[in-house]
Amino acid sequence: MDVLEIQATARGGGMTSPAFSRIGIIVLAAGQATRMGRLKQLLPLGDRSLAQRVIDAALAATAGPVVAVLHPAVAAAGIPRPPHPCLHPVVNPWPEQGQARSLRLGLRCLLQVEPALAAAMIVLADQPFITPRALAGLAGAFDRAVKQAAAGSTSPATFWPSRAPVAARPVWQGRPGHPVVLGRPLFAEVLTLAGDEGARPLLQRYRDRVLGWPAPGPEVTLDVDTWEDYLAACRLLEKEEQP
Repeated sequence: MDVLEIQATARGGGMTSPAFSRIGIIVLAAGQATRMGRLKQLLPLGDRSLAQRVIDAALAATAGPVVAVLHPAVAAAGIPRPPHPCLHPVVNPWPEQGQARSLRLGLRCLLQVEPALAAAMIVLADQPFITPRALAGLAGAFDRAVKQAAAGSTSPATFWPSRAPVAARPVWQGRPGHPVVLGRPLFAEVLTLAGDEGARPLLQRYRDRVLGWPAPGPEVTLDVDTWEDYLAACRLLEKEEQP
């Protein structure tokens, strides 16, 4: 599905009510981890790699489609495992082109699996403590906000209510975190992104229509970018697993 097809659908060619469509998940696990010096997706944390932990959380949070965009070396390592009927792995053969390339690839794959999706949740593979509760909570908050805006709209035929958010992200103690949800009205613009900023330009451009969801815990702001972060994550997991 290309940009023109998405724009046509958004004008009414396919979906007529975003409230009745699912939110799909894209797990971005194709980064080169230049700050780490090695692929952090493959680093072990407990009995699983960082990438596998995040993919497992995504699958536990939804009955909808989950697309995992993988670095070639991550796929070669046998991640994800085991197979799952809702999981659709796809390899990004050009990880050096930045996060936007993975995001575009993931969205195209997601739309092939479920063309009528109302939104896509973008989950980063370097957040190993993200929980199904946080993912489901963010998706639910976004869905409720869109439904409430649709209920109060004076133009029921409108594809997306003018007062509805077009994106959402969690907030912990005033700090914005990840993952983020991108609504259908942004899909065409997602497919034009380039570079390594991912969805950041869109969140900035539509900041007045980004729903901030109060997260249940700090896991939405915890990621692994450096060796110090990784060692801290190992200590945190060890503490959590203590009886």
